Amino acid sequence: MKNLHRINLLPRIQDIFFIAIFFAVLLLGSRMLNLDGDLPRHLLMGKLILQTGEVPTTEQFIHPYLGRHYVTHEWLADVIFYGIYKFTGLKGIVLFSAIMLAATFFLIYQYITVRFQNRLGAFFLVTWGALATSLNWATRPHLFSMLFLAIWLILADKLRRGEKIPLWIFPVFMLVWSNTHGVFIAGILALFAHAVGWGIDILLESTSANKAVGKNLWLALILSALASLFNPGGSGSWESILGFVNNQYLMSRMLESNPPNFQLPEMRILLGLIAASIFLLAIKKEKISSGQGLLLAGFTAMSLIAFRNIHLFGVVAPFVLAETLSIFSNIPFVFRLEASLQRVESQITGSFWIVASTLLIGVLILSSTATSRLYQFNQKTFPVGAVEWLKENPQEGKMFNYLNWGGYISFNLWPEQLAFIDSVADVTGEVTMEYETVIRVLPEWESILNQYDIQWVIIPPDSLLAKTLTDEAKWSVVYEDDTAAILRK
Repeated sequence: MKNLHRINLLPRIQDIFFIAIFFAVLLLGSRMLNLDGDLPRHLLMGKLILQTGEVPTTEQFIHPYLGRHYVTHEWLADVIFYGIYKFTGLKGIVLFSAIMLAATFFLIYQYITVRFQNRLGAFFLVTWGALATSLNWATRPHLFSMLFLAIWLILADKLRRGEKIPLWIFPVFMLVWSNTHGVFIAGILALFAHAVGWGIDILLESTSANKAVGKNLWLALILSALASLFNPGGSGSWESILGFVNNQYLMSRMLESNPPNFQLPEMRILLGLIAASIFLLAIKKEKISSGQGLLLAGFTAMSLIAFRNIHLFGVVAPFVLAETLSIFSNIPFVFRLEASLQRVESQITGSFWIVASTLLIGVLILSSTATSRLYQFNQKTFPVGAVEWLKENPQEGKMFNYLNWGGYISFNLWPEQLAFIDSVADVTGEVTMEYETVIRVLPEWESILNQYDIQWVIIPPDSLLAKTLTDEAKWSVVYEDDTAAILRK
């Protein structure tokens, strides 16, 4: 009995895996907060929604688009993020992000381990997928989509294998997802892959394809697509997302929308996972289903088209490739080790290590002043000093600002001051083109400043625009530090 009690206190591989991802995110928390300028805008939007009790249908924060029709498709994530921020600060957001990411890969590992009984292989695959997605780890609403996609893949897999699962789960889940983040489309694509794959199996192997399964797949797909329309933007969410993705100008200006550069060392993780996918599928004796094949091929193509899709591929690839793990079960050493692990872990119940570590570390982070200093907006990334100066010395007139600072400026100075541009609001490219003309001092840059009656600017001090304005007699520097310079007429 004592031995059994000791065994029950041991952590399982899945516990170790959750804790490892959890700690990795906490270590990267400062970087994740400062990776881009999106989070402050999301916090401000969440604050506005909670204050007014409604999702705004027009642009509120940048003056060139003020009053233009705009509905955020991430309003629920914005509300959750701001709610966490209000009570716990930025360290709460990092902690929440760590829990979401750890839960994402924990769920995938747990599911494929139960299905295929290969703990080491599952650990290897899911770890590889997590490392690939780490390139896109940032405190943004797309973390919700990673978690939701993991859950969605599990539900869809059960459905395509004929397990009894209520169909209403799919539209209800999609209703939440489509109000949380625009990548709800990934869930639609996953079901579409399975539904089309079932059709291909019908054509190629009519005797083995289950017609009831196909009916359920198509029904779940249709109901989910309809449910995705129930959001403040209605069908406009689809139009906005697809229009944004197909806007060649905006895509060419966003680093994360460019194809991954495999010459960079950090991209070798993704390249290796793609190569491993080809190898594992090539040596697998039994073919995977057409739906699984389409799922993997589709998300692989998406990751090769745009860097921003790697976090989706890193979730999908381990899930699909888990079916290839059976080829290693015949290796005697692997078989014996797996049997030993299964024998030990079968005697361990509960989630003591996950719950205890999350609660203990969570309390330490939320109660520590050191983490408050660690998890904050970095003054080398954001114009922290300049914005504090502006709070004490508010400037009259309209501003022009550096793009990645727009959300941070609005978060701190709105509604008294509206930004010119931020990293979220422009879905058509009009303001981005004008911004680029001004910041690069291209022909007509002065006419754009005059068009918008710009009275002052907040930009990097070493930028071409700052140097150009400094040389002109009608502009003067009123504030400058290593990150930002404020000049006004």
